[in-house]
Amino acid sequence: MEIVKRNASEILILLPPVFAFLLALVPSLKYSTPLTWDIYYHIHNAMLYMERGIVFWDPLTCAPYGRPICYPPLFHIMLILLVKITGLDFLTVSRFIQPVIAFLIILSFSYVAGRFYGFLTGFLTGMLSISSLFFLRIIMPIPEAMAMIFVPFFVYGYHLSMENDSKLYPLLTGLILGVLLLTHLLSAALVLSVVLISALASRICGYSIKPGNLLVIILTGAMLAMIWYAPLLIRYGFFFRPPPADPLSIAAYMHHFGALLIVLALTGLICALKRRERRDILMTTWFIFVLALSAGYTVGLKVLSDRILYFALFPAAAMGASIFNSMRMADRRWPVYVMVLFISVYSLCSGYGIASTVKPEVSESELEVAQWFEYNGDHKTVVVSDYHIQPLIVSIAGQPVSAGGYAPGSKETIDARKYTITLDYTEDDIKIDGVGYIILDTENRKTPPYSREVYRNMDFVVYRVGVY
Repeated sequence: MEIVKRNASEILILLPPVFAFLLALVPSLKYSTPLTWDIYYHIHNAMLYMERGIVFWDPLTCAPYGRPICYPPLFHIMLILLVKITGLDFLTVSRFIQPVIAFLIILSFSYVAGRFYGFLTGFLTGMLSISSLFFLRIIMPIPEAMAMIFVPFFVYGYHLSMENDSKLYPLLTGLILGVLLLTHLLSAALVLSVVLISALASRICGYSIKPGNLLVIILTGAMLAMIWYAPLLIRYGFFFRPPPADPLSIAAYMHHFGALLIVLALTGLICALKRRERRDILMTTWFIFVLALSAGYTVGLKVLSDRILYFALFPAAAMGASIFNSMRMADRRWPVYVMVLFISVYSLCSGYGIASTVKPEVSESELEVAQWFEYNGDHKTVVVSDYHIQPLIVSIAGQPVSAGGYAPGSKETIDARKYTITLDYTEDDIKIDGVGYIILDTENRKTPPYSREVYRNMDFVVYRVGVY
């Protein structure tokens, strides 16, 4: 009987990730390109590694100056391995890892929530995560998504490390931290902050903590990460340009989580604060800290609120799902299971609505321009254009571009405005900046100085600068 129950629990935990896979498969089959714009910058990095090995300098973006590659390499290495194993191109691989990543993220959410609160909570955590607007980010093939697979396991490993004397748990948890640091720095920084604040909150609430185990976690993660960060820091130092703040309204918070998840999460938060078990302190600390950080713009912090808020999804869903563990109505459980069924159907409908309406962030016109450069560009001089199109050009055509994506990692760049907006530049400017092409939208009626039109499509015009 016990074996039957365990098998039923495992099947229940697996259902949400299977649903996530099938839902993410819809846009992956519907479109011939990946959904996200960010992936083109990561494909470019992967191509640099594949051609030159693990390098720390990118000469093709922020051209003609180039820049250090400040983005951790693990996601790019994964792309290379998948391309080598499958024989497919980077864009096709990126498109078909979308449902795989969605499966793994929801599996991680469901499994870890199940370990914290039981299999029913695990099942509902996965379903509620699918119902939120953040399911869009779960589908995206980006380093953040790869990191999100490991985030719940890192927090669970920390939890086990605080409850056990064994050094195995902190060692394994430290390795996970190292993987996070080598995949997505924001994810690693956020989840490490959650753990440290949770340790303090647990101590205040009377629970013992194991500083030695916490130190093992941090040192192990740092030592693994230094394999890549040490050479980078020694050669170029570390710099980061914070993006401009992107605040969210209260209505936007509701929109991202969904009304159902908000109500359940707040109810679960109240119950967790009443119980104050170690696991509850961890979840409430995680949820409240991320919510507060997402509103950091109110005190002058430059934060992308929606990106930060995404990290509150797991604790929100887990706490919201946990209220059904012991819930009864008139001393009966069957009405609770009816509610669980209703939530499941609602979540699937919501998830399908998201998956069936999402479109690639890159337009056909932008792809056409990048493909034109692949066959007609000189692959030497710099393209100055709208920021959005540049990662496509550098990843598809290998043509140097004046920006190229991942603005926080940009150091020195040319003044693109004088080529694309004011058109106030000289022959000397062109020679110093190494500009060979200017791309404007078709609404611009004025031909840039020293240039001629060489390509046009529905949205863009490519001009060849004629000083060379």
